[in-house]
Amino acid sequence: MVGAPLLGVGFAIWAFGGVYGWAYGIAYWLIFGALATLCLRCLMGKARLRWRGEYTPGLLMGLIVAVQYISGLTAVKASTVTAGLHLGAGAALFLVLSQCYDGARDEGWISNSFAAVTLALALLAILQILTAANGIYWHFSYQYASPAGSFVNRNHFAGCMEMLLPVACVAAYRRRHLYWLYWIPWIAPPAVGVAAVLLTGSRGGFGALATEAGVGAVLAVLWQLNRRSSKERRENALPLPVSGWLPLPDSERRSLHDRRRGERTRARRRRLGFALALAIGMTLVMVESVGTGRLVARLQQVDKNAPSVSDRADLNRSSWRMFEEKPVLGWGLGTWADVYPAYARFNDGSIYAFAHNDYLQILAETGTAGALCILLFWGMWSWGLGRDWPALRSGGRRGGALRIAAAIACAGMLVHSLVDFNLHIPANLLLFFGLVAVAMPPIGERLSN
Repeated sequence: MVGAPLLGVGFAIWAFGGVYGWAYGIAYWLIFGALATLCLRCLMGKARLRWRGEYTPGLLMGLIVAVQYISGLTAVKASTVTAGLHLGAGAALFLVLSQCYDGARDEGWISNSFAAVTLALALLAILQILTAANGIYWHFSYQYASPAGSFVNRNHFAGCMEMLLPVACVAAYRRRHLYWLYWIPWIAPPAVGVAAVLLTGSRGGFGALATEAGVGAVLAVLWQLNRRSSKERRENALPLPVSGWLPLPDSERRSLHDRRRGERTRARRRRLGFALALAIGMTLVMVESVGTGRLVARLQQVDKNAPSVSDRADLNRSSWRMFEEKPVLGWGLGTWADVYPAYARFNDGSIYAFAHNDYLQILAETGTAGALCILLFWGMWSWGLGRDWPALRSGGRRGGALRIAAAIACAGMLVHSLVDFNLHIPANLLLFFGLVAVAMPPIGERLSN
C-alpha cells in the first residue's frame, strides 16, 4: 500500500517535476488507485481506517474550497478545480501514508530508495552542468527556463533535493556500524546531492539546506545529551560487578563504568566525525571537479526568468493587497494568476502564474479561513511530534530516524516556500505531503501509546 503512491511521486520527479498534464495524471492515478484499494480493503474487512486529529483541518480546507466553487466566490472556477485536483492528490497521499506507513517495516526500503533517487538525480544535474546542456535529458530545451536535473527550474530541483537529502542520510545512518570502506557508498548520495544543489546556484536552496543543517545540529545535541543521561541512569541501576567472589567497591565500579562509557563515546564520535569529514570532502571534490568558477558564475548570474528582489517585494505587496480586498474566504483556490494583473505594481512583460511566496498566495486565495486551517494543522502536527520526541530521542521508536529526517526536510521546504512556489510543482507537493505523513506517529505506535 505504501509502495504504489511513492512510485507515483518518483514518476513525477523524473517526468519533469510533474508539471505537464500527462505526468501528474499518471502520478495521481497511482495515488488515487492506492486510496481506492485501501477503501476497498476496509469494505472487505481486511483493513480499518482510523481517525487522526490532523485530518480535521484538511477537511475544513476542503469545505472552504467547495464553498468557494459552489457559491461562486471563486474568481475562476476552472482554476479552482485544477488547484483542487492537485491539493486532493496530496491529501490522498497523506491519507494513505498516515494510515499504512509502518516505521519498523518501511524505514529501510524507503531510506534506501530515497538515497538511490538522490544520487541519480544529483549526478544527472552535475553531468548537465559539465556538458553545458541547455535542456533536460540533453533533448528537451526551454526558452524561458533554467533547467537542472529533471526539473524545468533549478530552484524547484533544489526544493526536491532538500527534501530527499535528509532521508538519504538515514540510509547512511542505518549503516554506521559497518567498516568505513563499506560505508562510503551510503555517504555518497548526501554528499553528491549537496554538491548538486550548490552547483545549481539556487539561493533559496542554500537557505533551506542551512536551515536543515541547523535543525539537525540542534537535534543531534539534544539526542546526545539524552543518551548520556539515560546511560547514567541505566548504569547506576546495574548490579555490582564482582572480582572473584567479592564485589568491587563503589568507587571502582563507577570508575570502570566511566572508562567503558568514555571509550564507547570516543569511538562513536570518531566514526561520526570521520563520516562527516568524508561527506564534506566528497562534496568539495565534486564541486572542485566541476569547477569553482562555474559555481561563482552561477551565483553571480542574474536569472532573467526569475523576478528580482524588488520585483518579489512588489509581488508580495500585490498579494497582500489581494488579501485585503477579500480577507475572509479569499479569491478562490488557484486563482492568483487570474486576479494578479489587476493588482500588479510593475509590468516587465512577463506573465506571473505564482506569487513566489506560497504563504501569501494561499492567504490571497483562501483568506483568513484557509490560513487558520493551515495553522491548526501545523499546530497539531508539531504538538504530536513534540509529544513523541522523548521516545524518539531515546531510541524507543523503531523508524524514529526516518521520522526525524522527514520533519527536518519539511522544515527546509517551509523556509524555501518564503521565496518560491515549490509547493505548486506537483512532484514537490506530493513529496512534501508524503514526508509530512511519515513524520507523524504511525498508527500502530499511536494506538499502543
